[in-house]
Amino acid sequence: MARAPRSFYLLNQVSSAVRLRLERSLREFELTATQYTVMSRVKGREVLSSARLARAHHVSPQTMNELIANLVARGLLQRKEDPDNRRVLLVSLTDKGRELLEGCDRKVDVLETEFFSSFNTADHGMFRKLLEILIDDIKRSGPD
Repeated sequence: MARAPRSFYLLNQVSSAVRLRLERSLREFELTATQYTVMSRVKGREVLSSARLARAHHVSPQTMNELIANLVARGLLQRKEDPDNRRVLLVSLTDKGRELLEGCDRKVDVLETEFFSSFNTADHGMFRKLLEILIDDIKRSGPD
């Protein structure tokens, strides 16, 4: 008897499909899915350190610094020294970055609506709740 696919496999399939759809949707804005999620994370916060962004995205500080440098070069993010610790660089959106992100958000809103169209409201709420539980567990267990 064949074994059902592992939950990890199923989650990975969904994650890959989401990333592919995001990449296609964001192409017109010349952003990758990762750049979009970083900018989204910075949005709504006055400033955020690049080290904190690296931890949140499970990438090395060097990788995050390269990603941020690219967005800074495009005028979408800005860096400034933390007044309390000059070794820490704080990242924030520029006006140009905010404007671009608004366009991206409108496009991603449509994409999410289409992607989750097979869920009713209760199912979608439960799905989000389960994902939040998993994310909280990951945060509590710390990095690998």
